[in-house]
Amino acid sequence: MNDIAFAPIREVAVGLPDADHFTTATTVSGIMGILMSERWPKRANDTGWQHALTTCTRAIQLEADTTMARKAFVAAARDAGLKVLPDDEQKPRMRARSSARRPAVQLRQPHSDRERHNR
Repeated sequence: MNDIAFAPIREVAVGLPDADHFTTATTVSGIMGILMSERWPKRANDTGWQHALTTCTRAIQLEADTTMARKAFVAAARDAGLKVLPDDEQKPRMRARSSARRPAVQLRQPHSDRERHNR
């Protein structure tokens, strides 16, 4: 039987409070386990957490894609103030790369007298 709960997702690790290491998940059931963990920082009416749990449940029931479940999990972790790897490591690199590019709008150089007369 091909159980979607154990279908692989792109690995995700989250730094939970009071933990010396990151907790890693590679399946939808793994991220559900982290969401339902005693160590997850729960708040009253935490809509991000509720959405992530619902999306994971829908993925297991084949009503949502596993990548949607992972994205909802990452969003809930960030809402809870948790560091998410590798997602949070990639952002600074992406910013550094984008700042090395040319600006989207380049200033025009003033035309010489000769170029102005040829127009």
